[in-house]
Amino acid sequence: QMKPTGTWEVRRGFTLPALVQAANAAEIERLVGDLPGVCKLSIDLEKHQIAVLYDASKTDCQTIVVTLQNSGFPPLDNWWGRVKGGWFQFTDTNARDNAKAPPPACCNKSPK
Repeated sequence: QMKPTGTWEVRRGFTLPALVQAANAAEIERLVGDLPGVCKLSIDLEKHQIAVLYDASKTDCQTIVVTLQNSGFPPLDNWWGRVKGGWFQFTDTNARDNAKAPPPACCNKSPK
């Protein structure tokens, strides 16, 4: 089970092409696992899926997708994948912006 426990941790799933084998899985695990902010990684060879748990304040969905593309295993590029990827990138950008925001005021009372 990969459940987000930290404030900015998110779990994202990607479907990879069917040509991923055990040897390739080790290479993908090494490349994606070395990215800053990646906490855990799980590859299901039967379903051709990869699940990544990462800190959205340190990395984002697009960085993982580019790493997968550069390694020769791009995620499936279909309509649903593009919609999910856009949503993942949007929420990751919001998380990164919120992580860098200054702390809120100490109270919610209006000034006198």
